[in-house]
Amino acid sequence: AYLDFRLHGASTLRRGVQSALFLPRVPFYAALDTLSREWFCRVFYHCYADVLEAELERWGSEAGREYWAPRLFPKALSQIEDHRARGHRIVLVTGGIEPVLKPLARIIAPDALVAAQPETQDGRLTGRLVQGPLSGGRKAEAARDIAASMGVDMRQSYAYADSYADREILECVGHPVAVNPDRRLRRMARSRGWQVRWWGRE
Repeated sequence: AYLDFRLHGASTLRRGVQSALFLPRVPFYAALDTLSREWFCRVFYHCYADVLEAELERWGSEAGREYWAPRLFPKALSQIEDHRARGHRIVLVTGGIEPVLKPLARIIAPDALVAAQPETQDGRLTGRLVQGPLSGGRKAEAARDIAASMGVDMRQSYAYADSYADREILECVGHPVAVNPDRRLRRMARSRGWQVRWWGRE
């Protein structure tokens, strides 16, 4: 999403330069995310330093259709609609920053969006997060808080995640589901008898 934002509306030359500058850093970000999702968030969101809020909003006005929609798993959308049909409340809890996730939320139409808040100053993002990263135990705590505010019983709730970094949020619900899990989450899910599902974009 970050790279899509940076390349949105850019000239061919600028797109090439931005890609050339960003792509070599991807292995570093991937390795950092494996070691610590919290530190990944702290480091990665510095990429947004000095970005105008208005620019991010302009990208967001089209990102739902152009960026997010083609990347959604049909089975994920079907699962959401199944929950909605059963009267379940839908909550999107994410470590991503809210301006980037709002376009996705407009597609999914959850009852609530819980996301990391970017710090801003004079209409620009600073690259820091208000109250720090929303990951690990803090993400699970945020899920419990929103559930309490909505009168939702976590023991009757479902949670879907693909990363071992999200194990705490899976542990705090009665129905954890590992979707396209990474190796460590797959091993953990199998050892605990959690559901494991594989979703594609077909």
